[in-house]
Order: sequence, then C-alpha cells, then structure tokens
Amino acid sequence: MNRSVVVRWRDGYLETFNGVSEWRAGADLLWIRLGTGHHRHIPLREVRWFEPIPDEMPRNAEDEK
Repeated sequence: MNRSVVVRWRDGYLETFNGVSEWRAGADLLWIRLGTGHHRHIPLREVRWFEPIPDEMPRNAEDEK
C-alpha cells in the first residue's frame, strides 16, 4: 500500500514523503523506501515527530448514511 509519511524536523520544517512503499523506525533512524525506488535515512535525533498516513483513509460507517 502506498502511503505518505509526514516528518516534522527539529527546526520546524514540515516535510511530506508521498508514495512511500515501506518505512521502518528504529531506535536512531527512520528509513523510508519511496515508490521510485529511492531510500531516505533520517536520523531521529533531528526529528520532532513523524506520522505515517495511508493514501486513502477508510471511510467511517456514518459517512455513508
């Protein structure tokens, strides 16, 4: 499933990685594989927070009424 990963850097910059095919977070590193085949290695000491977001959020049953 392709998804996005949003990263808030320590300096306040907000970066969104779209088309992420795989991601992993370890103790020190956030690893992201993009759909293009490129990889990003992000040191977590430079990140305030990150959040993986699916491309299509599941619909709420109440929305269909």
